[in-house]
Amino acid sequence: MQPYFGVEKYPHNSAGRRMVTNVPVARLGETVGSVINRLSAESKNLETVDYIYVVDKRGRLAGVFSVKYLFSSPRKVVVDRLMKTNLITVSPETDQEKVSDLALKHKIKDVPVVSKGKFLGVVPNHKIMAILNRSLQEDILHFAGIHKSHLEFENTLEVPYYKSIESRLPWLLVGLFSMMVTAVFLGTLEATLEKYLILAFFLPTIVYMSDAIGTQLQTLMVRDIAILGKNLRIVSYFSKQMAISLVISLICGVLTFAAVSFFWKQPFIGFVIASAMVVSFAFSAFSSLAVVYWFYKMGTDPAIGSGPIATVVSDVLTIVIYFVVALLMLG
Repeated sequence: MQPYFGVEKYPHNSAGRRMVTNVPVARLGETVGSVINRLSAESKNLETVDYIYVVDKRGRLAGVFSVKYLFSSPRKVVVDRLMKTNLITVSPETDQEKVSDLALKHKIKDVPVVSKGKFLGVVPNHKIMAILNRSLQEDILHFAGIHKSHLEFENTLEVPYYKSIESRLPWLLVGLFSMMVTAVFLGTLEATLEKYLILAFFLPTIVYMSDAIGTQLQTLMVRDIAILGKNLRIVSYFSKQMAISLVISLICGVLTFAAVSFFWKQPFIGFVIASAMVVSFAFSAFSSLAVVYWFYKMGTDPAIGSGPIATVVSDVLTIVIYFVVALLMLG
């Protein structure tokens, strides 16, 4: 069979992109001996030898038979008598996973690719196995809460630079702008920070802990959405996760109060910091869950944008709430 050019015009994960064209072909009315002689001369160029594909004068697929019948039949037998006509075929636009499903369902090694009756080539066994392996890897990652990007590419290395920048930069710019606004807010508290310098000491710790709690919740929720989907009872889920986060926040607050009271000998300041910490952690936990859920309801993969957005929301809320609560308590 002559090579078929132009496979690039088919969708990226389609049968047309996965097919090979140098395959054993016989013609209606041709004898077994004739096919053997011709294929012997072409054997070095063949990309698969599982089946012999029988075509008519117009190149339309008429039937198929296993190569084992070719060498176990008399040389004068016409291939029409060997072929099966109940064919399993796909179009070049058929999704590659559909191709592998058909191969497994009908227990065939190669799947013929046909367009308007014309035989173009086959998706061979080794490519079907590669498709199945890829699909299995994606399913495992899916259950782990890791989703394929909304971009129509197989992996990060195949994504053009401008597409990578386009999909990532907006979320990071939102974070940059938000943190600049937060820096302006902190500038207004210069006098308070000079008076209560210890508040600034604990700011990195509180921001880190807030991010850590939020990241845990984001990871868990993305995974649970991937596994449960529409079966996820969102109200019960939020309630349980917030209750757990509140307990964690209280434990962290108690430990912080004890540390400030012991090392700095300022129990009231320790109580202020611990209280601000508990409140900011609670808001951070809720915002992390809310951002992931918002991305999910908007039909966007929450694993793509929820991380940067949830992080900046968590950081800004943590810093603002921490100082607001502290200032209110300190008068």
